[in-house]
Amino acid sequence: MAHHAPSTHATPTKPALPDGAGGTAKVGKPYKVGGHWYTPMPLHSSYDATGIASWYGRDFHGRRTANGEIYDMHALSAAHKTLPLPTLVRVTNLENGRSVIVRVNDRGPFVKNRLIDLSYAAAKQLGYADRGTTRVRVQTLDLPAPQTRQASHTNATPAAHGGTQIQVGAFASRDHAEALATQLKAWLKRVHIVASKTTPPLYKVRIGPFQQARDVEQQITILQQHGFDKPMVLAE
Repeated sequence: MAHHAPSTHATPTKPALPDGAGGTAKVGKPYKVGGHWYTPMPLHSSYDATGIASWYGRDFHGRRTANGEIYDMHALSAAHKTLPLPTLVRVTNLENGRSVIVRVNDRGPFVKNRLIDLSYAAAKQLGYADRGTTRVRVQTLDLPAPQTRQASHTNATPAAHGGTQIQVGAFASRDHAEALATQLKAWLKRVHIVASKTTPPLYKVRIGPFQQARDVEQQITILQQHGFDKPMVLAE
């Protein structure tokens, strides 16, 4: 992808995930680009890989992404060759430790040895928008593996009735958990504390449950804009 400097018009001070307008959830069939075949992953529980990240900007701004959304270089999005669309992933710049959560809604990068192509906003958050690439770690948001979910009755599970939850923190001290929960309740609903069944217990601050993926993404956006960039998504 081309790496042009962005235009100088005003942009949001705190980039957010794309709103998903016009997009659809899709896995897609195997496809061929540049003589190579790519097979999109089925809906999955976890993904964790390291590699080279590039970024794309103005030349693609306003164009359709692979799942039908409109690419916004000022939103936190990404292109990946095989992850389901859309997928939320945490990308960590291994050169400086910065991380950001992005919405994978496009296909690419189709350049040798590159793992993911981030939006200009995401690259800026990670501190490499002034150059072409950096080395990153890409992780889905800590979704438990299928076998973990099936055996979840033996572990600490949310008291809520199914759905997806977001874990913001875990503490040995209930006082610390309650302090975070109080902070979150100022601008979020469905905040609660779950105590593990271990001895001593671990107090986990969670938000949810949510039945719709868009609701989860909206909560992630709010958390990011308040400085919480490492939430865990827990699927029941």
